[in-house]
Amino acid sequence: MSVHLSFYIDKKQRIVFYGDELNTKDDFIISSKLYNKKLDFLLFFDSRGICKDYKTSLSQKIIKYLPENKSYLLISRPLEITTWMTLYNFILLNEIIPKKIITNMGFVDFTPKKSTIIEKSIMQYDLFFSKADAEVNLLEEFFDDNRSQLTLYQQNYPKKFVKSLEELLRGSEIIILNTPLLKKDYNFKRKRPVSFFDAVKKSNHFNHKLKIKKTVIDYERFDNGLCYDGVHFTNEGNERLFLSIKEYL
Repeated sequence: MSVHLSFYIDKKQRIVFYGDELNTKDDFIISSKLYNKKLDFLLFFDSRGICKDYKTSLSQKIIKYLPENKSYLLISRPLEITTWMTLYNFILLNEIIPKKIITNMGFVDFTPKKSTIIEKSIMQYDLFFSKADAEVNLLEEFFDDNRSQLTLYQQNYPKKFVKSLEELLRGSEIIILNTPLLKKDYNFKRKRPVSFFDAVKKSNHFNHKLKIKKTVIDYERFDNGLCYDGVHFTNEGNERLFLSIKEYL
């Protein structure tokens, strides 16, 4: 069951999320400076905002570079399943008006998931929409590295959510980091389903189609030196991402 989840930035100010529980892993980080409702920067990321090490993460590189006089709120993977719907709910719940949003949403939204994980994603509809609106499609039967069979699904956003998201974001400048595709000889540490690759392309396409004031950044294909598990980035990979958005900070 989804609920309103509070996180206190300091003794007086709190922010609120909507989900089943706050993420308890090391990739959940919230940092802020001069926080107010009219932020200069909202930095909103999934787990790739941190990856293995915060000190070499994209998040750290960004906030170290931001001008001293600019306000920001950095949020990395507040919920286990952090998507465009998570960002949508967060902005409305907290009534914030960011001048600029930098985000990598889209990847988690469309990648293949087990039914229990899909449920965590679509329960976030119930704050402003209905979970019944969610479109969920069967993708494939997948055997993981342990030869366990998994049935994988993909969610697809209904048009009314997409239109509402576009309306919500119309007053902000949005910088979207698309997910780098992988080189054909990429060596995975763990097996990925066939549908994973098309899902990444779909997430990137979705971001390009959004009718908002945006800059979508695409990347050349990444290899094992830039991406260590097919999803998360090495220090070199994070540096590549950071350099691509540096001019927008």
